[in-house]
Amino acid sequence: MDELWIVCLGLGMIWQGLLITWVSGLPLAIRAPDTPKPQAGTPEAFGFFWIEQYRFIGLILALAGFVLAMTGWLI
Repeated sequence: MDELWIVCLGLGMIWQGLLITWVSGLPLAIRAPDTPKPQAGTPEAFGFFWIEQYRFIGLILALAGFVLAMTGWLI
């Protein structure tokens, strides 16, 4: 565990990613791919798009943080 900063950064990314995932849930592409989508061009579709992006950001942050923390721990 020589690279303390990498581990700390990774743990912070995991924390933020898990908080986002806790609030918004997993992306529907992973959780329920057959969920009906709102009609394109409506305000509901706009909100649906941004919530999905937020869910993916949380998942990617958590996964990238895990990889970063493990890399820093093993270096």
